[in-house]
Amino acid sequence: MLTVNADDHDFMKAYHKPQDEKRMVVILPKGSYMDWLTAQPEQSAAFMNQYPADRLTVDM
Repeated sequence: MLTVNADDHDFMKAYHKPQDEKRMVVILPKGSYMDWLTAQPEQSAAFMNQYPADRLTVDM
């Protein structure tokens, strides 16, 4: 599971102690799975981004 820093993420920053580094799981947008799986190692860093807070949803 890959994670990125989330110190400034509008949603995830509320889920860690104030003194702790904030982290969030890397979420790939739909449609980019094959790009991730076939990327050259030097291209992989482009996928390591925070997922936008306004796009995080819960389906029940």
